[in-house]
Amino acid sequence: MSTKSLGSYVYEKFFQYELMTAIYVMEPWEKTLMNAILLTIVSLSFATFYQYTPIMVSKVTSLF
Repeated sequence: MSTKSLGSYVYEKFFQYELMTAIYVMEPWEKTLMNAILLTIVSLSFATFYQYTPIMVSKVTSLF
């Protein structure tokens, strides 16, 4: 994959993200705020999943 095709792929995915979330109609400061909130929610979700999944799996497997 060349740099040009990688760049166009990333641009296309970012454009799709803006269209699907309707961020393209917001002002720049609103985009920044919404992206920060979304990034925070996703980061906290991954951290929670990483921390509590082993505990829950061990509890479930101890039942059997």
